[in-house]
Amino acid sequence: MDQLEITKQSRSHVANYILIIAAIVLLLSYPFRDLFAGGLLTHLAGAALIGGLADWYAVTALFKKPLGISFKTALIPRSKERIAETARHMIECEILTVPNMYNVLKSHPVLDAVLDYLHSEKGFRSAEQILGQMLNTFLYTIDMQAVARNAAGMGRQTIEKIEIAPMLSESLKVSFAGAAGKDFLDFLLMTLETTTKSDTAKVYLGEIYRESLRQYEKRNFVYALVIKAALSSELFSPEHVAGVLQGKFIEVLEETKRPDSAYRRKAMQFLWQQAERLEMNKEWQSRVESYKMMLFDYIVSRPDLSESWLRYIKNPSRQYRLCHIAADYTVERLEKWRQMDTSVEQMNRAVLAMAVKSLKRLQTWFGATAEQEIMKYDSQVLAIQLQDKVWYDLQMIRVNGSLVGALLGACIFLAMYALKGGW
Repeated sequence: MDQLEITKQSRSHVANYILIIAAIVLLLSYPFRDLFAGGLLTHLAGAALIGGLADWYAVTALFKKPLGISFKTALIPRSKERIAETARHMIECEILTVPNMYNVLKSHPVLDAVLDYLHSEKGFRSAEQILGQMLNTFLYTIDMQAVARNAAGMGRQTIEKIEIAPMLSESLKVSFAGAAGKDFLDFLLMTLETTTKSDTAKVYLGEIYRESLRQYEKRNFVYALVIKAALSSELFSPEHVAGVLQGKFIEVLEETKRPDSAYRRKAMQFLWQQAERLEMNKEWQSRVESYKMMLFDYIVSRPDLSESWLRYIKNPSRQYRLCHIAADYTVERLEKWRQMDTSVEQMNRAVLAMAVKSLKRLQTWFGATAEQEIMKYDSQVLAIQLQDKVWYDLQMIRVNGSLVGALLGACIFLAMYALKGGW
């Protein structure tokens, strides 16, 4: 237990001590209420006692039945359904909004999470597998000897005039329509599942969730108190919520693996749309054409390219080494992008744009998930957890009630004393 927790626990009884002191002072000063000092202390202690008792009753009534009174008490245990509904509404209408999501992504860039994962052993291995799959699909489906022979017979200007992006788009659409597209989707799903199950993904989801609530708590003290209780409780802790979200994402991925699922059809449609974008998007086309020229220059400069290709497809160690180099290059490029604010901003906006398209569905899904999780809990257990986490803050409210009551009692006595001509 750290020093802060010890200090909080020792202070958690201050409100009770103040009530006891106020009661004692009231009893001792009451017989002398006709004197100035006795009257001042009587009003001060009486008001402090009343203010402290009123706040004690109000605070206790949130979680229990003070003095056995059942009218409008034990509000939290009796209001589990309302709390669940409020949480759902808060998520759907106030937390998962575009401004909130943008602020969260600014403080937790997606690029940082991607690089954290790639720097882990499991993440780097996933990158090697993905890049290896892409390289093998490319290299095993072309006749490199014919490519090298034809490239050598063409001039640079001729190659520049050939637009490869539309042809690549058509070839991708043909591939996606056949068995190769299904295999590629299965590979992507397997990689996404591995990524989703990783500790890096869980930590990032927890940070996103915590930051989303932090954006919400800035409104006022009441919201801040609610968010503090939520983050500290087992049910609403970032670790628990991140675990629930991981489970939900994995369920979706498992459903997508089914050949007849709606999710799988949507995933294939998404891949098809990206292939079509390659045919329409000028920026993507420009990048493809620049890579085309880089490949042409490389082919022309390597007369032994066909032999290197044969050595590659026949030697697994060479394949692994090339995949490792490609993964290293990818991480290096992403690290350079992270140093540029414009690149980080572009990626954040791209992720936000994708999220906005499905924002309503995400709001409903997250809201329903929160509501279901709350309803699983016993009302008393939920109340006890929340009470334990904000008890110190509620004790401070009681202390303030006693102090403000004492101050008002003293002011009222002095005003009445002055009106009676006591000065």
